[in-house]
Amino acid sequence: MSIVFIEANSTGTTSDAIRLARRRGHQTVLVTMQPEFYATLPDNPLDLCDRVIHSDTYNVAEILRAIRGIDVEAVIAFDDYHLSVAALCAMALGLPHADVRGLVAARYKDVARERTAPVAGAVRAQVVAEGRLGEVDLDALPYPVIVKPVDESSSVAVRLCHRPEQVASAFDDYRHHVVNARDYRPVRALLIEEFVDGEEYSCELYFDRAAGWRVAALTRKFVTPPPHFVEVGHLVPAPVPAALRERVTARVVQWLDAVGLRAGAAHVELRIRDDEAYLIEINPRLPGGHITQLVEWCTGIDLVGRYLDFHLAGGGAPDEREPAFAVAASRFVLPEEVAAEKTNNDVYKCFTELSTFQRGRVQPGDRTVHRSHSNYDRVGYVLLAGSDEETVEADLGLLVQRLKS
Repeated sequence: MSIVFIEANSTGTTSDAIRLARRRGHQTVLVTMQPEFYATLPDNPLDLCDRVIHSDTYNVAEILRAIRGIDVEAVIAFDDYHLSVAALCAMALGLPHADVRGLVAARYKDVARERTAPVAGAVRAQVVAEGRLGEVDLDALPYPVIVKPVDESSSVAVRLCHRPEQVASAFDDYRHHVVNARDYRPVRALLIEEFVDGEEYSCELYFDRAAGWRVAALTRKFVTPPPHFVEVGHLVPAPVPAALRERVTARVVQWLDAVGLRAGAAHVELRIRDDEAYLIEINPRLPGGHITQLVEWCTGIDLVGRYLDFHLAGGGAPDEREPAFAVAASRFVLPEEVAAEKTNNDVYKCFTELSTFQRGRVQPGDRTVHRSHSNYDRVGYVLLAGSDEETVEADLGLLVQRLKS
């Protein structure tokens, strides 16, 4: 019996799942149309799975044809672009899957905005098709506004705009964004949203078929300054008072119910302003950025294992253990944060000298120094964990200083 993985994400969650599946005794198959994408990843899934099949992974019929000779027990995807594809394949094979209507409603940000509009914490938004910006009264927009694609990921083409000409420039730039790094062709439309200034967080949830949504953690997110908001780090658990945490997580479940999502996991991004939560977007999948590892260290909840269990007919006993640390953080390094004379070995040494260091990685190759525009511009990462928030946050600050010095 085999678990079929449709492509893999870039931050290692799929590779973690492949390892776990093999430890549990499953055969693993990776279906991909883009094997070269994984060549520089720290954990190349091509090297971990039992079999690799080449197929157009945006074509459900072609995938079903390619795996027709395999005894399949689950079809799973971890990246945004293949969630619906995997669910449709599983549906065709009579296997457990997320509700496709809920996936579509969450995956397309304009649909999610429509569904969550009646719920508290929604923000004003309008979708504008490419070439139709002339029909919008740009002077009447509630500046500042966020402009972003309706179906992209990793902060690609996201921009904060304060004036009409900046909105026009964002739309003009998007005309050239036809195919992304995953050979995906995004919808030719952009959202214009009210911008909510406030601290950014994400809520990590898993779906229990008997009990519904369960909250695993609230995560504090660190992003670059406007206009692009590239994610550079995460802190688990978020330093939020218990009463506020309870209100925020209850609001998140309301948003998920509004879009009709019943999936294996959800990673919901939000901002908190004046003790109120405002929705940024709903991702109907596990979080990237090594958040699953941070959650496991701090709560004992294995989100990857629960995601696998959701997609397996027999399920399994929850993988849960005592927390190993009280606080954990990830920190991604952007090229402009590193002194020009530092080598990759120098950067890695900056990681290992931190008292809370657990593991890290620097991408091979030269660093091109520029202003980072998306998560694909990262050049490395480090994971930290310890017994208190102060020590971990001190190491995060020390890392920034050492990278520049």
